[in-house]
Amino acid sequence: MDGGRVVVIGGGLAGISAALACSDAGRQVTLIESRNHLGGRVSSVKHPRQDWQLDNCQHACFRVYDRFLQLMGRAKAQQSIKLQANTNLPFALPQKKAFSALTTGRLSPPNHMMGSMLAFPFLSLRDKLAMRKAVKSLSSMNDLQMWELDDILFVDWLRKNGQTERAIERFWGFFVLAALNINIQEASAAQACMLFKNGLFGEADAFDVGAFTSDLSQSIEPALSSALEKAGVEIIRNSTVKGIEINDDCFTSVMMQDNKIQCSDVILATPHHITNRILQHSISASNEKHSQQLKSKIEKVCTDIAQMEYRSLIGIHSFYRGNRVPKDFTFAAMIDQPLIQMIFNRNSELDHPIEEGVQWISVPVSAADPYLKMSDEEILEQLDTVLDQLWPENKDIKRFEHLIVKTPKATIATTPGSAKLRPLSSVLGSNIAIAGCWTRTNWPSTMEGAVRSGLNAAAHILDIQWNSDKPWQQWPLRPKRGDEEWPIW
Repeated sequence: MDGGRVVVIGGGLAGISAALACSDAGRQVTLIESRNHLGGRVSSVKHPRQDWQLDNCQHACFRVYDRFLQLMGRAKAQQSIKLQANTNLPFALPQKKAFSALTTGRLSPPNHMMGSMLAFPFLSLRDKLAMRKAVKSLSSMNDLQMWELDDILFVDWLRKNGQTERAIERFWGFFVLAALNINIQEASAAQACMLFKNGLFGEADAFDVGAFTSDLSQSIEPALSSALEKAGVEIIRNSTVKGIEINDDCFTSVMMQDNKIQCSDVILATPHHITNRILQHSISASNEKHSQQLKSKIEKVCTDIAQMEYRSLIGIHSFYRGNRVPKDFTFAAMIDQPLIQMIFNRNSELDHPIEEGVQWISVPVSAADPYLKMSDEEILEQLDTVLDQLWPENKDIKRFEHLIVKTPKATIATTPGSAKLRPLSSVLGSNIAIAGCWTRTNWPSTMEGAVRSGLNAAAHILDIQWNSDKPWQQWPLRPKRGDEEWPIW
C-alpha cells in the first residue's frame, strides 16, 4: 500500500467500481478485461440476423440498489435508467386473464404495501393473515440472527412461521426466484430473509423498479468507460491474465500471456471459477516465493470456491410488427407459470425502439437449469400460450423474429451453507483484494452485490474503514423519489 499502481483484473461492475474508487483516491490504476467490452455479465449480444444489440437477459434495478445507483451517478449515467415514482409490481394470472399489482401506500414500512396486499386477488384472506407472522419475524430480526439461518431452507423457515403453501408459491417464491435466481425450495433462509427485510419490507421506496433506457451495453458501457478514462484509469481490453506473481507474500506483478505488469496492489474481480484458476496458477508459478501460511489461505479460498454452484438464466426475446401486448403495458409477473415467469414490454423502457414499428417482448427465466435443453420452438410455444391467454385480441399479430440467450453460469446459487463459502475481500493479505458479486457482501449475486464487492475491495486496498451499508463518500448519493436528474418510468 505504498501509493503505487493498482491493477484491477476484470472489467465487470465489480472491477469498474474498484478501479474508479481507487483512482478517485489518487492511485494509478490499470484495468484489465479479457473481452473487448466492459460490463461483465451486464451486457448485450448482437442478433445474428438483425442489426440489433439485445440484452443477454432482461435486467432491472431497484431504488434499494444504493451503491449501483451511486456508481451510475458517478459516471453521469442518470439518463440510462428510468425509475418508478412509486413502487408498482404488477402480477397476472394468465389462465383467468386477471391482473393486479402490489403498490406502496401511506402506511410506514413494513406495512407500506398492506392496502394493495389486502386487495391482491391471487391470495386468500387466510394466506394474507398468515403473512403477518413472517413479516413481524423479519422486522424484528437483526443481522446476526439473520445469518444464523444460512444453514436452513427458507421454505422451512416460512412453514415454521405459519405460511400457507399458496403464499409460499405465489408470493414468497416469486420474489426469491426473481431476485436470487434460485428456486425457493433450495434457497438459503438467511439470503432470502435479507431480500425481504432490506428490500420489499424495507424503506418505502426500496422496490421502486428501474428500467434501462437502451440495450444493456449501451446503457452502461459508454458512460462507465468515459468515467474511467476521465479518471485516468488505463484500460487494457482483449487481454487474458494467467496469474499473479508472488514474492515474499506480496503480489507484485500480473502475468499476462506475453508480458507482466508490475504493481503495488491487485484487485481480482473475476467470476469465481476464473478467480480459482488465476489463484491456482499464481501458487504453482511462484516457485515457493511465499509462506506456507499464504499458500494455505489461497488453498482454502480455492477449496471453498470449488464448492460454490452456479444457476443459469435464459433471456427470451420476441419481436412483432405491431403491439402484441398493449402499448401501455410495462411488465408483469406471471402467476403459476414455471417457464414464462415475467413478461416485459421492452418498448416501454427504451428511449427509442430498436426499429420503428417493432415491439420487443422480453422474458427473463430465472433458475433456468431445467430448461437449458429445450428448443427455441418449445420455449416460444409456451410464450405464445401465455400471450394468447392474456391478450387474445392481439393473436393476429405474429412474431417475425426472436432470439433466445442461454447463460449456464449466470449467478452463484445461494443454497444453505453457501454464505460461509463466500470470501471476504481482504482474506488473502494487505496488497490483494478479491471482488465479485459472489464474495461476502451479504447481498445476492446482483448488480448491487457486484458494486458493493468492488468498493469493499477498494476500501481494503486504500486501507480505509467503510461499511457497505453506508454511501461511498466521494460519489453522489442514490436518487430519492422526486430527484429530477433521474427520468421517471
